[in-house]
Amino acid sequence: MPVRRPNRKGLIVWCAVLAAGLLLVVSDIIAFRMNIRLYSPTGDDGKIIAERIEGSQARRGDLVVVDIPQWEFRGPIMERVIGVGGDRVTCAVEGKVMVNGTPLDEPYVLNGVSNGLQRGYDVTVPPGRLFLLGDNRIDSFDSRFHLRMDQGTVPTSVVSARATTGTGALIPYSVFFGAGLIIALGGLIGAVIAWAKGRRRIVHVTSGIAVPHNWP
Repeated sequence: MPVRRPNRKGLIVWCAVLAAGLLLVVSDIIAFRMNIRLYSPTGDDGKIIAERIEGSQARRGDLVVVDIPQWEFRGPIMERVIGVGGDRVTCAVEGKVMVNGTPLDEPYVLNGVSNGLQRGYDVTVPPGRLFLLGDNRIDSFDSRFHLRMDQGTVPTSVVSARATTGTGALIPYSVFFGAGLIIALGGLIGAVIAWAKGRRRIVHVTSGIAVPHNWP
């Protein structure tokens, strides 16, 4: 009687499934570390999730992470995008911030203070640049204090990430991570079963009767 060999093909297939799942998990972790950062705003015990974006993706109202050496800041800070290229941003001393003639609804500003200065401003944002304000208008060193430098605007290239207090940015990473774990687990179980089956084979004995024999 011919000897029955272990199902090496099945074992290889399941090992490949396991490897694919692990690769998905590892690549998702790498992407998460590259694209997501957690910040602790001053005076706030909560965390802010920041997802890496290109500056051209910044939109009005976004809370963005920026690095602006020309403002003499060291390291990244967070500012609110108020105006993008082509926008006209104005604000009176006691009035609301207006973009293209429309007053902004800004529930995020501290104590409802829209200006916080003893002077107004009127800025037209050049293409490829942004007008930025902090959410604490009374104590924020933002575009209003740099009006003599390109009207306080900064190039979009200073933006490195968009921040959010929600968890929506984490959903894609969670989905791929979970899928990778499931695939890897399925591959591991399948590989173990295939290996266990391959541990036993049929061998010849002198009597001519085939008996089970442990695979070495």
